[in-house]
Amino acid sequence: MAGLSGGSGGLARFLGEALAPLLTRRLLGPVLLLALLLTLSNIVLMLNPPAEGEMPPAEFLVAAFVRLFGLFVIAVALLRLINHSPRPPWRPDGAFWLSALVFLLQLGLSVAVGVAARVVVGPDLATQLILDALVSVLTLPLAAWFTAIAVERPLAWRPGRWLRAWSAWLPHLVLWTVLLTVPLGTLHAVIDLRLVRNAGSWFWPLALIDGPLSLVILLSALALASEAYRRVARS
Repeated sequence: MAGLSGGSGGLARFLGEALAPLLTRRLLGPVLLLALLLTLSNIVLMLNPPAEGEMPPAEFLVAAFVRLFGLFVIAVALLRLINHSPRPPWRPDGAFWLSALVFLLQLGLSVAVGVAARVVVGPDLATQLILDALVSVLTLPLAAWFTAIAVERPLAWRPGRWLRAWSAWLPHLVLWTVLLTVPLGTLHAVIDLRLVRNAGSWFWPLALIDGPLSLVILLSALALASEAYRRVARS
């Protein structure tokens, strides 16, 4: 237990220092906007699920685009605010577009793994959840660099500086990702599956819970990655 709370590398201290910047007033506006976006877009998606073997309806496609684009824009702004970046939170500068490329590559990797899993083992939810968690954990060594891309000036396009001092942050990041974001992501996926398959009278309670749950997952991931970035920057 001493390792969890004592010393600058303590696991408990890592989590506390990661979450502390979220409790500031200047994040209130972006966080509320993100909560609204995630909740409303998720409701539209769940009300208009694509039928098996058919093109998704227009409402689904529009909601998916708005959700992904809005989530990315607000996430970059939050990273800059959390880490006191010299870059304006909402400016679509070079760092913004490089972050967008990284985001699309990560999304593409997740989709590719999901498609491969469906081909090999079929549409098995448990397998999909395990693979999603595995992809998330395997990209964690790059978390400090991905955060630096969004917040650093000049542009942190070279990864070398940010792929070091791993003992100060990577074990902590892996642990809290496995203990926090992975279980919450699994719960989110299970709720979405229930909503799509006909939640009946539970639809609106589950839909209204799922939005804030998505918010908690994203904020915890941003906070943990930001603490990893700050530890590398100080090393």
